[in-house]
Amino acid sequence: MEHEIAVSRRERKKQETKKKIVKIALYLFKKQGFNETTMEQIANEVDISKGTLYNYFPVKESIISEYWLSSIKELKYQILEMIQLLPDTKTRLLKTFKKTAVELFKSKEQIYKIYLTYWLKNLNNTSLSERMQSGFEDIFRMIIKLGHQSGDVRKDMSVEFLVKHLEVMFLNSCISWLSDPKMFPLEKTLDDTVSLFVEGSGPVKRRTRAKVGGIDLNDDFDQRKLL
Repeated sequence: MEHEIAVSRRERKKQETKKKIVKIALYLFKKQGFNETTMEQIANEVDISKGTLYNYFPVKESIISEYWLSSIKELKYQILEMIQLLPDTKTRLLKTFKKTAVELFKSKEQIYKIYLTYWLKNLNNTSLSERMQSGFEDIFRMIIKLGHQSGDVRKDMSVEFLVKHLEVMFLNSCISWLSDPKMFPLEKTLDDTVSLFVEGSGPVKRRTRAKVGGIDLNDDFDQRKLL
């Protein structure tokens, strides 16, 4: 029992130190710039040794990663609760993308750029696989599962397969926006991504109820055959 209490106390102390590192590092990044801030400065401000700092975070980018994923985690529970009240997959995706665009990407654009660069660089690093995630996996998984239940997402493909494809499309939208915001405005790009995922890339078909001689005229019908 005493051993368990001691372990719990040590874990709590470690988590407090980690939060302190992130808080002070973010302050320094904002005050003097990310590139201008050194690990030594961070260690001095936190009042720990450089070795201790490296035990928590091997590079500055990993501090950004910790902060970004924590920000997503705070928002995730709101989104998971919200999407269960929405009627269909497209609406759930649109609302999710809209909320994250406003509350995360636009307000923390520079942080996201650093995080995204670090994530892509370590995408194949198996030792970081658990920590190096987009942060949206659970949200996308819930949306796909709800879509399976309601019948507006095809069931011949697994949840994990669809989640991976949705995640790649989402990531590509964010990269496009960051690389050229004028050509790929964030909200419009995310809206297009949702439409592409839900509806595919085929042409939009518009049908009319007009009939001639009992024949339903529509865009797929060659009206010249009536002549």
